[in-house]
Amino acid sequence: MTIQELLQEQIDKIYGVQAGKKTGSVLIPAFLGDYRKVLEKSNLGVTTSEEYMTEDKLMHLVFTGQRRMGAKGFDFIVTSCVCNDKELLSEELPLFSSIV
Repeated sequence: MTIQELLQEQIDKIYGVQAGKKTGSVLIPAFLGDYRKVLEKSNLGVTTSEEYMTEDKLMHLVFTGQRRMGAKGFDFIVTSCVCNDKELLSEELPLFSSIV
């Protein structure tokens, strides 16, 4: 499962499936895009966390991850994703899934 899928699943649970699809199409790119900028500014291998909250305060999200050197450049790895005090990850995942 990807970070995007995990977040969409949580958004659907919070807002309902119909509203969740619309909400997720706005929130997920915003959260992931901003967190990517945070990781881009971080030092290699340093664990970096960032918190996000929706305007209605129904969703509190904490990303923890690292910028690492990969075979093709930098990799952005999420090591923890906590939504409303619930850990969503059981393993590290790339911030953006590769397109292959």
